[in-house]
Amino acid sequence: MKKANRKIKAIISLILVTMLSMMFTACSSQEDAKPQEKAEGADSKFGGTITVAQKMTPPHLDSDKSTDWAISSIMNHVYEGLFEFDANFEPQPHLAASYEITDGGKVYDVKLREEVLFHNGKEMTSEDVEASFNRWIKNNDAGNMVAPYFDKLEVVGPYEVKFMFKEPYAPFISVLGSHVSNQKLVIRPKELVEKFGDNIMDEHIGTGPYKFVEWVPDQQVVLERFDDYVASEKPASGLAGERIAYADKIVIKSVPEQSTRLAGVQTGEFQFAEEIPQDQYEIVESDPNAEPVIVTPDGMEMVIINCGAAPFNNINARRALASAIDMEELGRMMIGNENFWNVDGCIYPKGTVWYQENSGKGVYNNYDPAKAKELLKEAGYDGTPIVIVSGQDDKVEKQGAIALKGMLEKAGFNVELQLFDRPTVVEKRSKKEGWNLHLSYFYMACPDPQVEGAWTGTNAWISNWDDEDSRAMDEIFARMMKETDKDKRFEIVKEFYDKTWETLPYIKTVEYSRMHISNSELKGYANSCQPFFWNTWIEEE
Repeated sequence: MKKANRKIKAIISLILVTMLSMMFTACSSQEDAKPQEKAEGADSKFGGTITVAQKMTPPHLDSDKSTDWAISSIMNHVYEGLFEFDANFEPQPHLAASYEITDGGKVYDVKLREEVLFHNGKEMTSEDVEASFNRWIKNNDAGNMVAPYFDKLEVVGPYEVKFMFKEPYAPFISVLGSHVSNQKLVIRPKELVEKFGDNIMDEHIGTGPYKFVEWVPDQQVVLERFDDYVASEKPASGLAGERIAYADKIVIKSVPEQSTRLAGVQTGEFQFAEEIPQDQYEIVESDPNAEPVIVTPDGMEMVIINCGAAPFNNINARRALASAIDMEELGRMMIGNENFWNVDGCIYPKGTVWYQENSGKGVYNNYDPAKAKELLKEAGYDGTPIVIVSGQDDKVEKQGAIALKGMLEKAGFNVELQLFDRPTVVEKRSKKEGWNLHLSYFYMACPDPQVEGAWTGTNAWISNWDDEDSRAMDEIFARMMKETDKDKRFEIVKEFYDKTWETLPYIKTVEYSRMHISNSELKGYANSCQPFFWNTWIEEE
């Protein structure tokens, strides 16, 4: 990724929550619980309202019942997990005090912090963890992934629980703390869980630094400081550690128009706004009232392939597809500004424990239209139109689909591009017929490579991939799940990478950065792929 020659005032950090720190014992000391206190000399930081302009409006606020990222961006302030990821990409005990892994990776013994209070004044105990976990494993996307291997939960005492598995389950701690798509297990009062059961909650009581006040659909969510919050005494790091609620209130507004989000930060109406187009960087950088906040690398655009329908049920057709894609040109067409995108074949970014140098070598970014034509002949392609399904409202996706169409036509494919609104795209790609390719955004922040199995194996997600290669991939993920030794597990992860580039159930294109913006009055903001506003205050200039 090219470096900007001009000074970027943004806080730029590598936001990746990908590393699994698996040990047979991993402990931290029990913390002395006490409500948060104002640090000496810090009184001036307290007070005021932080107003945030969010790109999307959530369908509801129940994280167990949706994968919508807008929910967790809001409710991370209200609910907390047993584990949270730190800035070094490791899951750390948060509401948990310590944990120990025994019986070859089949038993996780978790001790809880004591005297942690819910917003209703009730102390959190193991009964709340039990109720929250039972709801999570039944309703949550990540819980569903864990469920087939889980045996039972045992309440050992008021501040201790044991999670028991039928066989070793290496990614458990990382999955419990995952921030991706609302996967994290958050702890709610037992009474609240029993009241709503499997229904969507419209009451919210957590342990976080802010408590829920109101939600006006399509307009705003209001949170206010929880004065009796019991913070972790560990240093703040990523989503882990100490959380201080400096602002009296946080108001998160739904503002779909990017021009309104930008103008609101410039005028001081908003202290923070999500996702401003990268082509606005020069304007933001030159404005004394605004600062760019660049999350890099944040995501990647993937070519999703319908492997169950001709011609891409043939491996040579998929290899022809890979040879037909000019990654550099695709990046320029989708993103534009070269400061905001990069080419790299590994689906985990450089600097993380799961990164592999030269992943996909010989296949990734190996643009060769002539080779693509030869492979198409070997595949027996008969000229039937390749249907690319794309959203018409997402600029990156639409521009990428248009560029992809031209590249494939140059390589000998007959291509039909179909543009729809988001619900129609989701509906069409859920079927086994009627489409061939789709460009889709993926976070580069999955908590553990095991999660990749949800869309990589036999008939996973929308790929319709079902052959000897898909079943070989299933076997790789089965071994990955059981291996608790970190180094040995990484060797299995590299097998997954190699098999992916050999068989091409999907194709990573470019990784790129999003740009948020903050008003110059907002201080202490720690960059994250999901913005949060504890440890953040307003300083009037």
